[in-house]
Amino acid sequence: MFFSKQDLYRQFTHIYTTFKDIPFESLNLHDIDREVNGYHFIQESNGNLFNYLIEPFKSWQPKTYSYLTNGEFFYAVKNSPYPGLMGDITQLGIIVGGRVCYIQYTPYTYEKKTSRYPTIPLEILNSWLYRAEGWDMAESTVIDIHRGVLPSAVTYSVSPIDSIIGGFTDKTDKALPQYTEFLESKFNHPFRQSYHIKEFMEDKYFELRCLLDTRLDGDWGKNGFQLFVSSHNTERNVYVVPRTDVMQIKKLSHPAEAIDSYAAHLLSGKEGEFDFLQYTEDF
Repeated sequence: MFFSKQDLYRQFTHIYTTFKDIPFESLNLHDIDREVNGYHFIQESNGNLFNYLIEPFKSWQPKTYSYLTNGEFFYAVKNSPYPGLMGDITQLGIIVGGRVCYIQYTPYTYEKKTSRYPTIPLEILNSWLYRAEGWDMAESTVIDIHRGVLPSAVTYSVSPIDSIIGGFTDKTDKALPQYTEFLESKFNHPFRQSYHIKEFMEDKYFELRCLLDTRLDGDWGKNGFQLFVSSHNTERNVYVVPRTDVMQIKKLSHPAEAIDSYAAHLLSGKEGEFDFLQYTEDF
């Protein structure tokens, strides 16, 4: 289940809410971990993380914004038990409604290069991904980069549909014929059936990449909703696969509104599953 504030304090060695106290230079971090560390959010924000990370949501994701405004920022450190072998674990995030969100830093933001991610809805790029690489609800000290329950450019980059949907490919990692035929008919475009066969490396093939997956970390069952964007869709549509059933794929009628309502549902701490199907249509 999602981390509570108490879980956060139990799992990490130090939790900083007064950021001037963070001993960042003395932390045991590898060069790459230091380069993409959430501490840089604090430096770039000039002491105002709210304006830097939350204010962009106001126009683009208003329901989510109303919850984030009541959040408490933190910087968490879990000191390595084996300093010579592995580094410390750090996370910058925000506690909202008793739940913990991690915010992933990148020096290569959409804000700096608006030509990135040409198929993701602009409302998502200008809020969730404007200055961050991704958001996720914490379930452990580290996140699974391959999927998360909130919008993430990381999952978009590393998680095509075959890595999200069990049984999508055969033993050679090629999409099963029934999926290829169905998706090519739906999207009227040749589908990238494999990432290991040279033929399918050409740009003419489209792929579906994961924007978020509502299943909890470790749940690879036929549950939840999986949201995808098409690599060849300039209309920036978002597609929903319910319960990992590709044959039931739908298009979100209003993707920004749907994701905003879904995130607000999570951040409110409400019980029960959010139903994306109320925002979908056939295509």
